Amino acid sequence: MGVNRTLQHPLIAAMYLVMLMLMAKLLFPLDEQIGMVMFFAMLIPFFFFLLRWPNTPGALYGGIFAMLAGKLIYAVTTNPVTGPDEIHYFEQVSTFQKLSDFMPYALDHVVTQWANMSAYPIFGMLYMPLFKWLELEDPLAIIMLNSLLLILVVNQTYRLNALHFKYALPDVRDEQSPRFHGVVIFGLLVSPSFMLLSSVFAKDVACALLGLYGAGLLIRRKYVLFLLVLAYSTGLRDYSIIYTFGIYFLYTQKMRTSITVMIAAMGLLVMQIGPLGLMNASLLTVFLFISPNPVNLNNWNSEIAMRTLEALWMSFILGVSVLNFLRFKASRRFYILAFTVLFTYACTLVLVGYVTVTGREMEYGLGTVGDNMVRKKLPVLPILYVLSAYTLVWGRKWFQTGGAGNAGS
Repeated sequence: MGVNRTLQHPLIAAMYLVMLMLMAKLLFPLDEQIGMVMFFAMLIPFFFFLLRWPNTPGALYGGIFAMLAGKLIYAVTTNPVTGPDEIHYFEQVSTFQKLSDFMPYALDHVVTQWANMSAYPIFGMLYMPLFKWLELEDPLAIIMLNSLLLILVVNQTYRLNALHFKYALPDVRDEQSPRFHGVVIFGLLVSPSFMLLSSVFAKDVACALLGLYGAGLLIRRKYVLFLLVLAYSTGLRDYSIIYTFGIYFLYTQKMRTSITVMIAAMGLLVMQIGPLGLMNASLLTVFLFISPNPVNLNNWNSEIAMRTLEALWMSFILGVSVLNFLRFKASRRFYILAFTVLFTYACTLVLVGYVTVTGREMEYGLGTVGDNMVRKKLPVLPILYVLSAYTLVWGRKWFQTGGAGNAGS
């Protein structure tokens, strides 16, 4: 599959990460900014040589350097602790002087509050070792961890595609071609949504990664590890099981199971909210693509213009997806499953939003979201970029003899 097989052994990767942490341990006490620059510089060999990638140098080089440039811009222009959740996450860094003070607190929270866990100590179990071992106090240091998690998100998405993406493509050679993989990799690396949310003190990139890893473990029938990953990801986000199984259904082509789960989610919405819930779920499925809304001129200000541009691109992909579905019979199975998974996830978000709105005694109506759905769509953003690549590959058929014929029918 054109996979780069240079230095992929997990032991080598682990040794390199240990060396990276030791280097950071030496540099950060001298100057935190220099330490962060060096950390990013050392990420490049990890990115290229210690993980498996397709033979797509343009997508890899272009994507990683665009990501690093974006990280530099966000480090200069963005406060990583602006929101209430970000502030609370960072407060733990100063509240607990040592890791030995924090871990007993976090473990006790898991034992005593397992049915109603808070994401604050759960996410802290991931970032507090980094902050306390390196003795960091600058919240910008979270960019290092989230950037590493983002690289792993991209790599895990690629590995799921390389090993388990069995949907029809317009040309047999496309199944072995790096084009499809390159589009996914480049898109995720330069995604403004991932760029922003990996530059703030937030859990969203970790949630996306755990969903992908959980699905991969379930596909490989590593049930014990899957349950451990699912338990931790549930502590971060209550409904992580929905997008984890959604990714699993997509890559294993569980059409009947996926539709059954969707119908159950629809039934639950009708019971809790009524037909209005289904209407909002339909709108939200589209909103997963088109958010922030490009039609709203206020969304083109400098702060969110790049994310709005991403939404404009996804709007184009959504339109071409519909055309591909109508024209190419062989593409329909993927589109049906992908949109079934996305609609089920939208049902979940609508229910979460409904609970939030009614809990605050606010009015619930058509189009009411009730939460930051631009952030909540991040766990399924890899699906959107896989869908984008699939759509572009099939879309090329429109320029080959005018898209004549129902390819693969």
